Amino acid sequence: MPVVRPYRIAVTSIKGGVGKTTTSAMLGLTFSRHRADRSVVVDANPHAGTLADRLLGERVIPTVRDLVNAELRKRAYNGRGLPEAPHIHQYLGQVGQLMVAASEQSADVGEAFGELHYSTAQEVLRRVFDIIITDSGTGMKHSAMRGTLAATDRLIVVAAPRFDAVRRAAKTLDEVHARGYAHLVRDAVVVITMDTANPVGINLAALTDYFRQLCPSVVQVPYDEHLYTGGTIDYDRVSAATRGAYLDLAAILADGFGYLMPGV
Repeated sequence: MPVVRPYRIAVTSIKGGVGKTTTSAMLGLTFSRHRADRSVVVDANPHAGTLADRLLGERVIPTVRDLVNAELRKRAYNGRGLPEAPHIHQYLGQVGQLMVAASEQSADVGEAFGELHYSTAQEVLRRVFDIIITDSGTGMKHSAMRGTLAATDRLIVVAAPRFDAVRRAAKTLDEVHARGYAHLVRDAVVVITMDTANPVGINLAALTDYFRQLCPSVVQVPYDEHLYTGGTIDYDRVSAATRGAYLDLAAILADGFGYLMPGV
């Protein structure tokens, strides 16, 4: 499906360590490899997120706060903000065709990055990108999450095959619903990321059936040693099975592109 307007995807879970950032990164890489759309991934974690590290290594790049500050300065000067793609791209990192908006690495500064800042970043990125993927923080109460949910077309909730992670994923869906975003839960995708090759004590078929009672789509991502190490992701070193699972996820999301109202 073609993208009729910027499509906004939020990847979240109220539990850390389940593969949320890996999913955000791999989804962005998958879209950039298989579609001609302009894609960007945004690290909205207020606690020194690692998205940029996973995609770019330890390279020092501007952060999403730098992008927002530049936008606000430009608005004060010309009333319109950053006008063209080159002005916006200078505040982003790049891997292949995928652009990356890094989070603050200072915890004190990161905490101050809230709903208004995130909404401003979204407004800027919508000018030049077709697909915007947000790697959100783990909490539901910080103000950046309010901005994330308000600017989301499709929600991805990430779980791991562990009882605590399963409960937290279900709780995430409950929290999103309770905050007034029942439509996001109705169309949500649950991604089960295998953090071990041989999970013990979990019936994966029953787990998938459980989540399908809560939302329509479930994707199981097989264990991948390259991703599990936590280092910089080299897409070509990811196993074919894992790349295929993320391609399935991208296809599920792309099916919704054509149902968006232009300009909404």
